[in-house]
Amino acid sequence: MKQRTYPECPIPGVGAVVFRDNEVLLIKRGNPPLQDTWSLPGGAVHPWEDLKHAVKREIREECGIEIEVLDLITMFEYIERDKEGRILFHYIVFDFATEYASGLLGHFSDVHDAQWVEVDRLGEYTLTDAVRTAIAGGLAFHSYDSDTY
Repeated sequence: MKQRTYPECPIPGVGAVVFRDNEVLLIKRGNPPLQDTWSLPGGAVHPWEDLKHAVKREIREECGIEIEVLDLITMFEYIERDKEGRILFHYIVFDFATEYASGLLGHFSDVHDAQWVEVDRLGEYTLTDAVRTAIAGGLAFHSYDSDTY
């Protein structure tokens, strides 16, 4: 696994917008970057691992559930610098629209909490612009219709 802090090059990552009926899965991150913030489940891609396999593995490891991958929603770059201006974290993240398939939701690995949240209640959570963009994009692949998000 590549060094996550002060990386020599960007680290590829995956995220999942997991839908279950009119709900989306949010996790509270347990480690930096963005520790203790609500986000989408996901993580780093292992060497020689394809992106769809990586997103399924990450969701299983972090939340204990199985998903069906629908399609790629978006890609974004996350760069965080330290006080001296050096790159502390650098990820290129591929977010996928997915559907819940099976399993009992839990929170494992580096996740402090995991919750199914009704799409109409997402405004009650502090989410990054990247997370909001991914969820909005994921709705195009999901059968749920809402005018509020």
